[in-house]
Amino acid sequence: MTGKKRQARKPAAFAAEKIAVSADDQAVFERPVEGDRRADALLAKKNLQAKSGFRWGALLIAVLTGLIGLSASLWFASLVDGLLARQDWIGWLAIALMALAAFTASMIVIREIWALMRLSRLGRLRQEAARAITHGDKVAADGVAQRVSALYRHRDDLEWARARLADHDNDIMNAAERLSLTERELMTPLDGQARAIVADTAKRVSVLTAISPIALIDIAFVAVQNMSMLRRLASLYGARPGGIGLFRLARMVVTHIVLTGGIAIGDDLIQQVIGHGVTAKLSARLGEGVVNGALTARIGIAAIDICRPLPFMKGERPRIRDIVASLTRP
Repeated sequence: MTGKKRQARKPAAFAAEKIAVSADDQAVFERPVEGDRRADALLAKKNLQAKSGFRWGALLIAVLTGLIGLSASLWFASLVDGLLARQDWIGWLAIALMALAAFTASMIVIREIWALMRLSRLGRLRQEAARAITHGDKVAADGVAQRVSALYRHRDDLEWARARLADHDNDIMNAAERLSLTERELMTPLDGQARAIVADTAKRVSVLTAISPIALIDIAFVAVQNMSMLRRLASLYGARPGGIGLFRLARMVVTHIVLTGGIAIGDDLIQQVIGHGVTAKLSARLGEGVVNGALTARIGIAAIDICRPLPFMKGERPRIRDIVASLTRP
C-alpha cells in the first residue's frame, strides 16, 4: 500500500445549527428535487397528451354505426317502394307498421332510461342519508325523509306508515332520529318482505340443485332465479328496473359482494351447518344445494343493501346464517 496512511478522525460532539452549508452543497441537495419536479411535469404532460389524443376506436364505432343506419334506411326505402309498386295499401300498411315499431322501440328506451334513473335515485338517497347522519345535518335529513316518503306515495300498503311519519314533521329531532323514524315506519315492512323473497328464492335454488341430475339445468335455473329475485327486490324498494337496469343492478351486486368480502361462507355459518349435523345426515348432493342456497342468499342481501334507499341504522340487516338455518330445517 503506497502513500501516507490516513489518520482516523476522533469522535466529537457538535451542534446541528452551527453546521455551515456551502453553496455547492446546497446545489447538490436541490438538484435532485428540481429533477423530480421536471420529471413529474413531463409525465403529467404526456398523460394529458395521451388523454386528449385522437381515438381511432371511437371513429370506427361512429363509422360503422353510420353505415348500419344508412343501410337500414336504404333497405326500408326499397321495401316501401316495392310494396307501393304492387299495391298502395300494402305500402302504406308497411309504413304504419314501421312507425308503430319505431314508437314501441322509443317507449322501451324511455322506460329503460326512467328505470335507470330510479335505480340511481335510490343510491343517491342512501348516500345523502349517510352524509346527513355523519354531519348531523337536520335540514338534509328532513329532505331525505320527505323524498323517501314521496317515493312510496303510490303504495297503498304504506299509506298508514306515511301518515304516521307525517305526524312527526314538526317534532324536534336531530338528523339521526329523523332518519331512524323514517326507517322504522317505511323500511321495516319492506325489509320483512325482502327477507321473505330472499329466503324463498334460496330455498328453491337449494332444493332444485339438490335433486337435479344435470349441471346445465342447475346453472340455468340458478341464473333465472337470481335475476328474478333481483327484479323483485328492486321493485319492492321502488326501482322497477327493465332489462338494461336489471343487468346493471346485477353488476352492482357483484361489485358490492367483491368490495364487502366476497362470497365465501364465514366460519360461524360453517359451524352452524356442522352443528345441525348436515354433513352427517345429508348426502353430498343435498349439501351442495345448501351451499348454492347460501350463495343465493348472499346475492339477495347485497341487492337489499343496494336497493334500500336508507342505510341500516336501527333496523336489523338480514344475515346469511339465519337464511341458511331455514334451509337446513326439516
